[in-house]
Amino acid sequence: MKYHLVTLGCPKNAVDSEGMDGLLAEAGHTQATTADEADVIIVNTCSFIAAAREETLGVLRELASGKREGQQLIAAGCMAQSHGELVAAVPGVDQTLSTQQWMRIADLVGGTTARTTKQGQAIPVLSLQPAPAPVAEVPPLPGYADWRTTQIRRTRSTPSAYLKISDGCNLRCAFCTIPSFKGDMASKPVGAVLAEARELVQHGVRELVLVAQHLTDYGRDLGLRDGLALLLEELCQVVPETTWIRLMYAYPHGISERLIQVMADHPQIVKYLDMPLQHAHPATLRRMRRPPDTERTMALLTTMRAAMPDLALRSTFIVGFPGETPEEFRALLTFLETMQLDRVGAFRYSQEPGTHAATLPDQVRPQVIERRWHTLMQLQQGISQQRMTRWVGRTLPVLIEGHGTDDDGRPLAVGRSFRDAPEVDGQVFVWGNPPVGEFARVQVTQATAYDLWGEVEG
Repeated sequence: MKYHLVTLGCPKNAVDSEGMDGLLAEAGHTQATTADEADVIIVNTCSFIAAAREETLGVLRELASGKREGQQLIAAGCMAQSHGELVAAVPGVDQTLSTQQWMRIADLVGGTTARTTKQGQAIPVLSLQPAPAPVAEVPPLPGYADWRTTQIRRTRSTPSAYLKISDGCNLRCAFCTIPSFKGDMASKPVGAVLAEARELVQHGVRELVLVAQHLTDYGRDLGLRDGLALLLEELCQVVPETTWIRLMYAYPHGISERLIQVMADHPQIVKYLDMPLQHAHPATLRRMRRPPDTERTMALLTTMRAAMPDLALRSTFIVGFPGETPEEFRALLTFLETMQLDRVGAFRYSQEPGTHAATLPDQVRPQVIERRWHTLMQLQQGISQQRMTRWVGRTLPVLIEGHGTDDDGRPLAVGRSFRDAPEVDGQVFVWGNPPVGEFARVQVTQATAYDLWGEVEG
């Protein structure tokens, strides 16, 4: 059986797709490069905001319209659970598989019958039941925790890999639907994380990107205190100093003195932290059901930079949240000017049915949201340019990911520094031919607002 996987959404979805890939490969199925070559197409869907759901439905419709006779289409993951009726209603979707059921993909694909070609050769095809009537929330299946020990088969061609250390979230932010279909946080045991990290390193991975809905809450359900710091200390015992460990989606109220010290002490842990703050005005944060202690957050960032002077800080913010006044928005801009974050992403507020935020009064007009988004991004572009210019004349390690040529035909490599997370941040362009999958020492010669340019040292 040939299968083709399409992954939409965040890195956590990418990890689940790799889990499905591993289970299918173990069951003897073969991955197809394109959907046209596959007997079954699997779309790991995203349900984060309305735009993501529209993209999911568009992809499903496009794939369904191109199906040939006998080819099957499975919609798996977040939207298959959160908006199962919409997904199942797409003509051509043969089956749905919720975010808490993806580990059953091999059982679903494994049910085959046979058809024949004109030459009489048997070809396996799926024998699936019609897409079931979905429900708003699918309770965890018996053995749902199996995701924490499922063998992951890595298919990424880049030298970095995502390593999910927990799933679900205990927070109930006013704007977020994720806990409604992911459930409360479930941490992967330390031993399972270490085993997966060892295997990834043995297969040549040079960067482990730790991901979770709430990274700094890791281990609370396992009875661990300072669980992320403990996990990192253990990881640094099994991961060589020549391999990066990157932290994504850390929340400020879970960052302890011990965690800061562990990050500062171990060379494997890149001096980078993604901390989605969402806003900076206490009143807005209260409406978001987020901790409103902006002064504490600013003090924390200052402390972290004192411990790690080159620390690259990334954050995301929401503009136009219900009730956001001009004063509250100006407070957010002032926060950005004061803290000088290296990387910033901004979301235009999306009114999500079923969230507390959707019921709040004083919804901000779309035109105002759009104007504020452009104002914030223009301000941050200037800040990013200043932060990048600091690196001109300095040398830093770059993980090389590909080769090409510049406009004059000279060889040009592309990679990322410790300041650049895969897929969300900028890149480093390097004149020369350093090998892909290895680190090169690069002297920076130019900087733009998002990317660096340089030459291999020596």
